[in-house]
This record gives sequence, structure tokens and C-alpha cells, in this order.
Amino acid sequence: MVVAVLNSAESTVVIRFRSAPPPQSRLPTAIFRYSVERLDGSNACKNNACSIYCEIDGQFLRPCLADNLVLKNLTVNREHKFLLNVTTQDGETNSSAYSWFIDTIPPTATIHSEQNYTNAEKIYIDVTFSEACTGQGGFKCVNSSNCDVIINGPAQVHAPSLRVMEHGIKYRLNIVFSLRSMYGRIVITMADNFCTDQAGNHFTRSNGSTIIIHFDRRPVLVDLWTTVPSNELVINGVPRTVLATNKMEDIIIFLDFSIPIINSTEQILNALHVNSGSLIPIHGKIHGNRRFVFELKKISRTEIISVELQAGSIIGRTGTPVSSVASITFLYDSTNPGVVLSTSSPNITKESNVNVIVEFMKPVFGFEASMVKVIGGTITRQVHMVTLGTTEELSRALYSLTVLAEAQNMLSVNIPAGKVNDIAGNPNLASNQLEVKQYSTPPISIALHSFVTAGTVATALAAAIISLSSANLGAIGAVASGSTTIFSPDPSINLHGMIGHLQVFVLSDWLLVNQSIEYSETMKGLQWLIPHQKLPWNRNSPSIWPNNVNLAGKKLARNLSVLATGWSSHKITNQKIDLNLTNSYYMHHEQPFPVEIDPMSVWLHGQHNISMKDTPYGLPLNSSEYFTYFLRGEPISASNIVKRMKNYKGWQDMEMNLFWLGVGGGTLLTIHVLKLIFLRWRTGIPGHGILSVPRFELFLLILMLPCISQSSAFIIRGGTTGGIIIGALLLAIPAAFILSVCLFLVFAIFSGSFFQYKEVKHRDIEEPWCTKLWFLFTGKPTTGRWFYREGLSSSFLLRLGILFESWKGPPLFVFVNQNDPNTILRWTESGNRGIGRMRAISSDDSNEETRSSLSERLLGCAKSSYIILDLLRRVSLGIISGAYSSRKSSQSLFALTITLVQFVYLFTLKPYISRGVQVVESVSLLCEVGIFGLCVSIKSSNPVEAKKLGFVMLSLLFFTFVVQIINEWYGMIKSILRLSQPHKNSFKLGLKFVAKGLVLPFLPRQHWSKVIAATSQPTTGLTPVIPISPETEFERRDTRTPSVHSITSLTATVVPVLRPGLSSPNVMQMEGPTTSETTVTGQRSGERKKLKEIRYEPKSEMKKLRELAKASFTGDFRGREASTSYAKVAILHQ
Repeated sequence: MVVAVLNSAESTVVIRFRSAPPPQSRLPTAIFRYSVERLDGSNACKNNACSIYCEIDGQFLRPCLADNLVLKNLTVNREHKFLLNVTTQDGETNSSAYSWFIDTIPPTATIHSEQNYTNAEKIYIDVTFSEACTGQGGFKCVNSSNCDVIINGPAQVHAPSLRVMEHGIKYRLNIVFSLRSMYGRIVITMADNFCTDQAGNHFTRSNGSTIIIHFDRRPVLVDLWTTVPSNELVINGVPRTVLATNKMEDIIIFLDFSIPIINSTEQILNALHVNSGSLIPIHGKIHGNRRFVFELKKISRTEIISVELQAGSIIGRTGTPVSSVASITFLYDSTNPGVVLSTSSPNITKESNVNVIVEFMKPVFGFEASMVKVIGGTITRQVHMVTLGTTEELSRALYSLTVLAEAQNMLSVNIPAGKVNDIAGNPNLASNQLEVKQYSTPPISIALHSFVTAGTVATALAAAIISLSSANLGAIGAVASGSTTIFSPDPSINLHGMIGHLQVFVLSDWLLVNQSIEYSETMKGLQWLIPHQKLPWNRNSPSIWPNNVNLAGKKLARNLSVLATGWSSHKITNQKIDLNLTNSYYMHHEQPFPVEIDPMSVWLHGQHNISMKDTPYGLPLNSSEYFTYFLRGEPISASNIVKRMKNYKGWQDMEMNLFWLGVGGGTLLTIHVLKLIFLRWRTGIPGHGILSVPRFELFLLILMLPCISQSSAFIIRGGTTGGIIIGALLLAIPAAFILSVCLFLVFAIFSGSFFQYKEVKHRDIEEPWCTKLWFLFTGKPTTGRWFYREGLSSSFLLRLGILFESWKGPPLFVFVNQNDPNTILRWTESGNRGIGRMRAISSDDSNEETRSSLSERLLGCAKSSYIILDLLRRVSLGIISGAYSSRKSSQSLFALTITLVQFVYLFTLKPYISRGVQVVESVSLLCEVGIFGLCVSIKSSNPVEAKKLGFVMLSLLFFTFVVQIINEWYGMIKSILRLSQPHKNSFKLGLKFVAKGLVLPFLPRQHWSKVIAATSQPTTGLTPVIPISPETEFERRDTRTPSVHSITSLTATVVPVLRPGLSSPNVMQMEGPTTSETTVTGQRSGERKKLKEIRYEPKSEMKKLRELAKASFTGDFRGREASTSYAKVAILHQ
């Protein structure tokens, strides 16, 4: 029972509440039971003797019973105060008040979390009750399954973490998310009716009793994109997206996040970086902090723009930083693409198919042949040149057109403006006007190169026939008669000189900058001398990449970037697509033509103007790729792009040279080997003359040097590692050959260890001044001969003679007093010292052989070294003709310099033994000097001037060839005449010998002796004898006719002897082979013994000796030819 006593101080009356509502009540009704007692416990209001006053919340209540009171419909959810005042009859008064609260509001709780979006593994929540709810056990959380906090979702309550923050009011506990889920939604709510408050109200959930937590461990993504139109292209076989525009309003940048972020627009703007211009935010389009929009302003006319987002500074609402995103790069270009037309043909060409290169300053799309305006021709083929290798490709900036020019008409080609667009949509500018004049080969060029070709081939064949015939006769004669009866002529000794000068003229075509049509076409007809022709399997492919490119019209000033990286070698594979052109404005004839497009081309047309946000086709290009494919000025220029697209590695030019060089040289070497094998099989002895090894091989190698040098220059110019190595190896061939020749000259010629040059020198000869002046230009008549040392095979002089036998050497002089009529000239055989001796024999039998001074020997060494200078010039001209990608005047200047040096060397030293060859070589070098001098002096491209100079050059070529071929045929005619000399000096008889020499190897062996006997045994008392060594022939110079002819062929020596039927005590006939030195020595010994027994008068003996010497050495002082071989003469001694 609750008793409330109020204000009972010093009162004898006590008010005792026997029943009252609880302090916290949920009922609107209150029942009070009370009693009034005295201190001793007696009833103070017995028989209703008290006055009772009641008041509730300040309102008087009546009636007020003496012991109880029931209050109904009290106001709920407020505090009430009941006042009871009692007055007894005795006047004693006391009052008592009672307060309570009527609470009808059920208790509830609010769940709070500081992170409604999180990426953590666990979070804590706060449970705050509206009032203490301790009834029925209050709030409790034993474990995850017995907890007044209910979890719905991939999470659970961590019961041990429960903490009481405020008793009965606030609690904290952890919520742990499942590790199996990357993201999810957790609903956390309170249980119902799990507790009551003090008023007995049961717990009721409210809106705050439930909370939703989002956990997301996934990365926060952002999409950085733009409204710049995109083009779907295939680059290097990979689909790519190209973003390009020429409109400023198209440049809007969007940022779309996967979840809302907590950053502001200003923070986002600070996190965006752009390489050009400035970004301005567009407000009102944030979409709950998930999208931000900016526009770009203040950029130049052409820019590669890159927009980059520093994503690390942007945080998603889950607390996860935004993942990094690739920057967006696009092209803004408002400049119009220029276009330049160039051609591989010169301004005037004989080719009917003119290859036109169309080079745009930027890649363009949709270009077709119908956009090209052609006057005076018809487009027959279009090639889209985009593939430059198996791995690297370029932009659509370069095209090639093949235009069929009308005969003898001016071809005009241009592209009007606005026909094609670049990647950004800018139309092209008008191109330059390309004009090419078509011509046919001038008749003079056809006639001249045909004449030179026919003359060269005929001369070479004639020389080969004579040499082969002579070699056959020599070999068969040695087998049939035991001694070689026929000499081996060698007319080819001048053939390599003639062909060498023609090669210089052909090489000049690679050096001349402004050359005439007549000269150029003539040189093309002679290009077989330096074989540089298309390979057989490439003859049908058009050559669209020449060495020079003609840019018609004015040169366009272009600011183009130069690409430093090299390109691999290219190969174009095409697929034909038929298109019809019907616009007669662009083409004179309406006809279909094939358009060739590479199936592996860089660009494939796809859909255009598709937003990157909507359907990205492939990875976008980066800045360097935009620059590479669209802005670096591709192609750089016609000449550079031609060289790069040919990718100039030099392989094709080298193959063109070496293939035909191998075919020609291999064919000749094969014929040579087969001939040697055939003769060895028929005769059993090795070949002679031109068939000697390695004489013929050296002859071919000398002619091949310019071509080999040019090939090495081609491949080295390409710049590839393999090309440089191969070129160096090729260049090592002429270098090694020249070095070998130098060493051979030093050890074999200069020292005289192997060969010795002897020369006749006349005394007491006074020449008039006019003769001396003539000799200054032509050289003095020289009688000289090369000899070999004893112990060295006689074939060495023949095998290696091509390297020195035409030139003078360190001399050993034989002085002759020409004023003495009794002096005769005679060659003697090799003695014990090993060197054949040239003696001047007079009445007193004096020996006039004298060694030269040191200065004369040095001068002779310089003369023998002329071949080195000649070989160096051949190699140098070959190198400079292939070392330059375009023709420059410096090439001609170098060629002029080295030719002048050789001419001065030739004119000053006069190294040739034959005065005729000296004159011919001087004339040829002067003509070449004139060619290169004219080339250096040409400064203008006036066609009239070029034509005049072309005729001058052709005249020099014609004059050089005429003097060379006259000299060669003169030598061959003398060789033919010499074949008949054992019988008579008859050209007809010589031709018969040539024919016999060709036929004899094919006749049976039993007929050889008859033919040899019939042709070689003289009836005049002259016996042909084999020369011990082949030597240069001399002619005796008469006092009345001061001239001598140097014959370059090899002859046999005719020695006067008596017939067996003639009786003469002075001479005995030499029989048997003379090639054995031992046999000869034995015969001499026997002869001397027999001759010693006979005595003669001195004067008669000397007279007969003179007659024998005259007959042996042709002793006729009227200019008759002298023998050129050693003769073994039986001489009577006292």
C-alpha cells in the first residue's frame, strides 16, 4: 500500500493513502483510497466528522468521499497531481498531495550508424531507446541468433561487442559483413515487444528502429568520354576508335561515375588536366553527384587534345577512391589538307604509262580516281599505297595513279578543291598542276646505241675467234709436230680498255643532273655494259619508284615533320575492284578501269559520327598515334616517301646488277672452262693465249669492277645492318683485287724478281723541233719488251701479262748507235742469269746493255702503276653512281676530278709501250673530261640548251668509240697478217689460218700432222720456232723512217736456216722441240765442237754473222716487222 503524507508537519492528523496509481501509469483512471488517522492510530473522521477537500491538477473535485476517490478519463501522457485536504471537527487540518504520470506511449529505439555506405568489413551501430525499457528483461543480445537486433542480409551481429553506453537507454554493438559478398544491402531492425517501460507500455518499433546499410567493396568506376564524333577504323588489323572534329561546339567532356561521389564540382575540375585550352563546368547536370559535364574553350586551330583525370583525389560515397581511368585523346583540326601531285617520270618522257603519286598533307577518306582531272590521258590504274611492310602501316595520305598518256601530247593532271575530306571533316585544297610531255625515242639515239652495241659485240666476237683460233693452232701444233709452230695472238688486250671507256659513259648517265633526251636514251641502250635491268620475274611489274621524282609546277612550301624512325621494306598486295567513271570532265574516255586497294590496308571505312559513349568500336588512339597517322605531314615529300617506300635498302638495285652480271660472267666462264676441258681432252696439254688461266678471268674481273662497286654502294646506301655488311663484302672484292695488283707490281715488277722490262735506246739522234713537239703529245716511238726470270715458267708471262704487258716498267736499256750501219738488234735466249738479253751487235761485238738509274727506275715504276689508277677510277665511278639517292653536281665534279688526274698522269708519263694505244687512251680520256665538264657547267634546265649539249656529248661518245674500235681492229688485222708471216704477209692466208684453228680441234688426230706440216713448214728456208716466253713485239726503227709499231699480240720467231739440201759451212739447222732448255744446251755444245774444227776468215765470218742476225731479227732497216720471240740461232764462233 502506498501511503503519501503531505504537509503533516506539527499536525496530529495523518492522511494515509491506502491505494494510489503508480508513479508511471499507462491507465487514464486513478483510484485513491485513503484514511485520516490520529497519531495514536484512531480514526480522526469517525462518523464523517471531517471536512474533506479534493483537488486534481488544480481543479476542485466534489463530492469528495471520506475514504476513496475514483478519477476517470484523465488526460494521458502528462503528469497529474492529486491534493487531499482534511479538517477535523477539532479544527485540526492536514493536507497531502500525490503526483503520478500517465504514460501511454510505448517505448521504442532508434538505430544509428555513421556509415550507411561502406566498404569496410564491419561497422558499429548505436541503439538508443526513447525511454528506459527494462521490463521483461530489457534489451539483450546473447548471440547472433538471440539478439533483439535483427539483421537481414549478408551480415551478422557480433554479440560480444555489445557495450552499454547509457544504462537502459543507449547500447553499441558491431555488425560484421559477410566476406563472401563483394557488395550488398543490410537491413537492421529491432525486435518487437521484447521489453516494457515503467508504465508497462510494450516496446514498439518505429521508423528509426530500422536502418539500411550498403556495403560495396567493388572499385568505383568512372567513364571519361566526349561528344567528339568518332570514326571506326582498322589500324594494323586491329579495330580502333578515332575521335576527331573541326567544330569547337563538339568538344564536351563527360564524367560518369558508377556511384555518387562526395566531391564537389570545383574539386572535380581541379582533378581534370587538359594539355590545351581550359575547361568550363556546365552546372545542373550532376545527376546526384554521378555525372559532371565540362566544355573546352580557347584552343588553337590544330591540336591533339588529351584530358586526364587524377582519380585518386575523388572519393565515392562508400569511401573507396575512384579507380584510375585512361585519359581521353582526340584530334581537333580545322585546317584544310593540301595535296601535291608528283611523278616518277621526267617532264619529258617516252613512257606511255605515267605513274602519278598523289600525296596529301594529311590522310583523307573517300578518294577515288574520278576526283582527278586528267587532260591528255586516261587513268588506267589506281593503287592505294598504305602497306609499307608486314608489320607497319601508314595513313591514307599517299596514292598512286597510272595514267596512259596520249602519244606526242601534253599530259595535264590536277585535283580540284573540295573533293575529299580528312578525318576531321575538312575538305582538301586544290592541288598543283602536273604536266608531262610524252615523246618517243629519238632516231639518233637508236642509231647510235645500236651502232655502238653492234660494233662492240662484233669486235669482241672477232677478238675471241682470233684468240681461240691461235690458241688451238698452238696447242695442236705442239701435239702434231713436237713444237709449237703458231704464235698466240691476244687482241683483247685493248678490248677491256675500249669496253671500260664505254662503261664510263654509261655510268655518266647516273651522274648527270640535267641531261638531254638524246644522250639519256643512248645510255639506256648501252646499259647492258653495266647490267642494271629488271629481273625476269619483275619485268611485267611497273616501276613506280624511280631514283628521281619530278615535282611539276612551283615547289610548295610545307612545314612537315620529319620522321626519324626507319620503315621496313614494303610489299603491296592488291585486290581489284571494278569502278566505272562516267564524268567526261575528268576523263576523256568513258571506260571501266581497275582500282587496286590493299586488303590489309590501314584504314577500313566503318560507321562515322558515333558517340564513344554509345558504341566504342575499339581502343582509342593515343597522342603519338594521332601524330603518326594524322599530323606528321605524311608523306613527308614525294622524293623522301618514294625512297622510304622503296624503303631504300638497295636490295632491288643490287639484285638487278648482280643477277645479270652473274648471268653474263657465269656464261663466259662456263664457256671458257668447257673450252679448256675440250682442248685438254683433244690435245692433252693446257690451253694457250686467251684461254690461259687466270688471264681470261682477270679480263672479266676488270670489266666487272664498276658494276660490283655500284652494287655495294646501292646496298650500303640502304643503311640496314645486313646491307652494310653485304656491301662491305662486295666492296672488298675490288679492294682486294687492287691491293693484290699493287703487291704483284711491287714484288714482281718493281723489284724485277719475276719480270724485267727492256727497252732499246738510240744514240746520236737529233730530232727536229716539230718532231719533238709531236712526240710531246703522242710519245716517242718505243721498242720495249718484257722478259721473265730463269726458273719461272714461260706461261706466267702470258697468264699475268694483262696486268703489266701493255705498259712500260723499270727499264733495262739497250743502247744502239743507229748511225752505225753495221749495228743490228738481236734478242738472245735466257742465260745463266735468267734474264733474256737484248743486245746491240756491231762489228766489234760490243755489249751495250745498261741498267737504268734510280730516277729512271722510279719513273718506270710509276708507268707500270698506271693500271692502279685506272682500276681506282673504275671503282670510284661505280661507287659514286650508286651512293647518292638523287643526282647532284658534286658527283660529276668528283668524276671530272679523277678523270683529269688520270689524263694528266697519262699525258705526263706516257706509260703505254704502244704509241697508238697511248693516243687512243688520251683521246678517250679527253672526251670523258668533256662529258663531265659539260655536266658540271650545266646550270639551267632549258630544253634547247640541254638538247645542244646532248648532241655534243653524243659526238664525244661517237668519237671515243670510233678511235677505240679502229685501234682494236687494226690490232686484230695485224694479228691475222702475222698468222701468215711464215709464208707471206697475206690477209687472206691469215684468215685461212684462223678458220683452220677453229676447225682443227674437231678433226681426227691423224689429220693434224698433215695440216700442220702443210701450213707450218716453209719453203723459203725459214723455220718457225716456239717462243720461250710471250713478249711484246718490236719493230726496228729505220733512220729514214723514225717510227715503230708496238704489236700487242704474241708471235713465233722465224729464224733463218739453210735447207738440208743446201751446203753451207756457216749455218746448221736446229731440229726438235725448243721448249727444253737442256736440249738446247746440248745441241749448242755439239754444234760448237763441230764448228771449232772449221776455220774461217774473220771478215767473211763477221759478214755472214751480220746476215744471220738480220734474218733472225728481220734485219731490214726499212721498217719491216721484227720478230717478238726468243730465237735460238746457231752462231759460228771463231
